[in-house]
Amino acid sequence: MSRIRLCEMFGIPVYLDLSLIVLLFMFALNGGIQSGLVCAALLLASITAHELGHALTARAFGYQTRDITLSLLGGCASLIALPRKASQEFLTALAGPAVSVVLSVLGMCGLWAIAAEGGFLDAGGLVLAESLESFGLDVSLGDGIAVPRSMMPIAGVFIYLAVMNLMLAIFNLLPGFPMDGGRVFRSAIRPFMSRVKATYIAMVVGRVVAVGIGLRGLWRVLYGGGWGYITILIAWMIWREGYREYLLAKAESQWDGFDYRARVSPPPYGGDEEESDVRGWRS
Repeated sequence: MSRIRLCEMFGIPVYLDLSLIVLLFMFALNGGIQSGLVCAALLLASITAHELGHALTARAFGYQTRDITLSLLGGCASLIALPRKASQEFLTALAGPAVSVVLSVLGMCGLWAIAAEGGFLDAGGLVLAESLESFGLDVSLGDGIAVPRSMMPIAGVFIYLAVMNLMLAIFNLLPGFPMDGGRVFRSAIRPFMSRVKATYIAMVVGRVVAVGIGLRGLWRVLYGGGWGYITILIAWMIWREGYREYLLAKAESQWDGFDYRARVSPPPYGGDEEESDVRGWRS
């Protein structure tokens, strides 16, 4: 068995893929066991909240979620059929990054609350600068924030929460189909063409993004940094899953007139019960 059940939230089972053990070790190697565990726990909670944003928005449109799986390459909400209308897909795609932005703002508020000097804009500037630095952009912001030495451990937690969620939101909004930004892009062009053609264009744009992400990961590997390998894996996932989504869109174009939520297929990960067409919404 490659995953274990963590909990159930809003009636949706949440599973942990064992590949995340690799991520936990990387956190521990970079920051020590104690801080690594805290960072890993915050990451898991943030990705879960991000995926719940997708799942609960889809539920509002009548689409249920089978489960949520947290893995080395991010989260995946297994929706029982994806929203069909462009507006529904647009809102469902934006819901995850929106939750991440809210969590980031909460982290900024926490940092501002314990700061000895500086206001909320200073805290936000620091978080934005740290987030952009991870994308290779060096900006000077947040210099006016100061935290008492005794509060530094707590400040570190707030900064990590804010930076990690802002990075999660920004990265997922890149038009790397089938990531959130790619789905937003597809939903935006769908009113002007068929769903199959929109999916094909989104796949091509996503593959361009995947190449850029992969080259960035390769650069990080060559110049030191184990995180580059994960970046390359994410690029490969975007390349592969985008084509898979295109093939599914072509197949679905032959099923017009059917109720997609009523179509039956075997459930993933085994099981005896019958389930509707289960589709992974990756972030």
